[in-house]
Amino acid sequence: MRSIPAAIIVVLCVPAMAQARQDRQEDRAQIRGLFGSAAFFESQTHKTVGATIDFRLAGGLRLGPELIYHIGPDQDRDITSTALVSYDFRRLKRVTPFVTGGVGLLHHTEGRGSSNSLTAGGGGGLKFAITQRLFVAGEVRAGWEPIARAMVGIGYRF
Repeated sequence: MRSIPAAIIVVLCVPAMAQARQDRQEDRAQIRGLFGSAAFFESQTHKTVGATIDFRLAGGLRLGPELIYHIGPDQDRDITSTALVSYDFRRLKRVTPFVTGGVGLLHHTEGRGSSNSLTAGGGGGLKFAITQRLFVAGEVRAGWEPIARAMVGIGYRF
């Protein structure tokens, strides 16, 4: 009985993935290194550094993980691990607008104490093509822990 929903998902997804593969062969996956700044609800601004990789499912729809390390004042450190869903709009010459959102886990440490909580947010940005595969992206997001974030990244399309 459980195999029927799985079979339906496979039947629906395989043709869409095959079509996406034909559309943009070089854009199946993207990896980005990120750096920037994030604001937390009860803390000062944090510097951020991290990475994300995403995979194109169909058209401009992308899915993938993101891992960000937040460096706050003194011994305040946070790590966010987020599952992101993104949508790349049609590329305009060298510029691709996108929206993104996701949920995940935030691990907070300060001194000897630590805690875990939910993180969620959404936003958007622009990707600027340097070459056919190499790009620079800027994005902003709003959400919960962090409440705001601005990042720049350099990425590569596979």
